[in-house]
Amino acid sequence: MSTVDFNLATKNLAAPAWVDTLRNRALVVGLVFAAIAAYGAFTDVQTFMHGYLMGYMFCLSLCLGGLALVMLGHLTGGNWFMMGRRIMEAQQRTLPLLAIMFIPIALGMKQLYIWATPALWAGDKVFQWKSAWLNPKWFVIRAVLYFLIWGFWIWKMNSGSRKQDTDADPAIWQNLKAWSAPGILVYGITITFASVDWVMSLDARWYSTIYGMIYMAQHMLITFSFVIVMLILLTPVSVIGEVMFKDRLHDFGKLIFALTMVWGYFSFSQFLIIWSGNLPEEITWYLARLRGGWGAIALGLVIGQFALPFILLLFRDIKRDAGRLIWVALLVILMRWYDTFWLVIPNPVPHHPDAGAVMNLHWMYVVVPIAMAGIWLAYFAWELAKRPLLVRNDPQLPRLWEHSHGH
Repeated sequence: MSTVDFNLATKNLAAPAWVDTLRNRALVVGLVFAAIAAYGAFTDVQTFMHGYLMGYMFCLSLCLGGLALVMLGHLTGGNWFMMGRRIMEAQQRTLPLLAIMFIPIALGMKQLYIWATPALWAGDKVFQWKSAWLNPKWFVIRAVLYFLIWGFWIWKMNSGSRKQDTDADPAIWQNLKAWSAPGILVYGITITFASVDWVMSLDARWYSTIYGMIYMAQHMLITFSFVIVMLILLTPVSVIGEVMFKDRLHDFGKLIFALTMVWGYFSFSQFLIIWSGNLPEEITWYLARLRGGWGAIALGLVIGQFALPFILLLFRDIKRDAGRLIWVALLVILMRWYDTFWLVIPNPVPHHPDAGAVMNLHWMYVVVPIAMAGIWLAYFAWELAKRPLLVRNDPQLPRLWEHSHGH
């Protein structure tokens, strides 16, 4: 047995007690804010449901972003994948919680979607044409199908990963790679349909062919940011501290930088194409988000989710400094909520079609997402504590350790 193998065999790869502390604190925060949100649900159910959809799409992005990047990592490898793999796998395994959390959306769809109440669009030719797709029955059936497909690939990724903790058979790794290639394609198709069903159909008259790609970029951007936050926090209390150093922080910083540009490219491309086309059925979606107070929100999105991270991550020293990089990553995560607010709220509301055009900074748009994020984070920490922080028989892991000893 080589020195590297011997060192790996004797390392304590278990999640530290800090993960249990994170779980308990996140659960307390989630339940306290959930109690406040419950009061809001009884006073204004429609506003509550819009805040709920915001929180749901935020948590879903962390779950499915973990799935997409794990499959990408199996195909490409890299230090980022070996170090963040177990964090991203724990993100994936929160899918059962998200499936349960979807039930209020299915039950409350008439508070969210105009198309869910036929009486509201009787005689409207656009809604009638789309009703074969946008109707309550098929909305629920498609949602069940999405969860089954995502659940299957999550099961494949995680069952193989668990085997690698005790079995060094290369066939396990090859099998994971074989399932990852079609899995990325399936993820792209399903998240496109899901984002259209759950968010874009809030304004059923509007459409965009690049909408799903924007969500894919968002998922990967927030996941990389979340992983770097978790790795930095785990560094002083776990085995991560033995493999995390400035070069690897730099790698994660560059990945966040690259995905920031990808998100910016997709978002600007959608805006430019629709704005130059100037078609009434397309441009009204942007007009609702650029007039009045919403224009300031849009400007904040450009600055906070693109310009500021882009400028900060141009500096090499920031990408190599954990104390500064973690704040950039937290900014990206916060802007994901901000972006969801901009996508969800300025839409026609059932029974009040012009309500979305009015700037409405309701407290439930903050409280409800915090409640859901707290509960999600507690579930994530519970899943993270179940397995070692590094996959012991990952065939690339010895290389990670050799490079670490070189430093």
